Amino acid sequence: GCLHSYCYMARHNGSRVFVNHNVEEIFASVARWAETYHKVPDQQDPKWMMVDIACNSDLVLMQRHIPGGLRSYLKMYDDHPTVNSTMATKYPGLLTLDVRDFNKPPRVRVSLMPQVYSDVLEPKMQDIMSRIRDINRLMDLGWEVHINYSPVVVADNWGEEYLNLFHKVQLHSKPTKCEVIFMTNHEKQMAKATDKAKSLMKYAYELKDNRGVMRSPIENKREYVRWFKQAYSDFWPVNTIRYIF
Repeated sequence: GCLHSYCYMARHNGSRVFVNHNVEEIFASVARWAETYHKVPDQQDPKWMMVDIACNSDLVLMQRHIPGGLRSYLKMYDDHPTVNSTMATKYPGLLTLDVRDFNKPPRVRVSLMPQVYSDVLEPKMQDIMSRIRDINRLMDLGWEVHINYSPVVVADNWGEEYLNLFHKVQLHSKPTKCEVIFMTNHEKQMAKATDKAKSLMKYAYELKDNRGVMRSPIENKREYVRWFKQAYSDFWPVNTIRYIF
């Protein structure tokens, strides 16, 4: 849905989306890491070592391809004494797994942005209003639900668009925590983006590192972060933002 507009995974994957099948090997590697990692309460979680099990794909969309299914994969993390799982999705409507019998609730981060930007940057994906409505449904199924405001798009009228989005979230979902990630860009993304997508991506043009990742100019971004936190605090406590950058 976003492969030919804005998709950070396509910086290196081209037009391909990878689904890992060696899930037992992946979990074994995580378990070995967990033996050496000393967990302290932090912005990720006060207790569990949170492992993003879908940082290179949307496992909700790809769940039918996971060996053993999504439940069996999640149970590996659920049965571990110190590790828990987290994943972001743009397709919460496809997540129907009841996890109320789990030892600890797995986390799902529902990705949101104003619909006017979603139409351009992630076409063909689940519409934003229905994603918002899925938040309460997933909570009722036992999930720990967070909102993933990512990427935050800075463009003309972006403040008004995000205020409207906050109103919808407040009206249609229970309060929850969130993470906020402003748009990053890359010349490989710009090269394949549609003209409309480029018009939104062009604001993130300052080179961030030697990998070619770009962001909004840091002086501007400080102001964007300040505005977002202030606007957000009119709806929810600002300490429910787990991190923002």
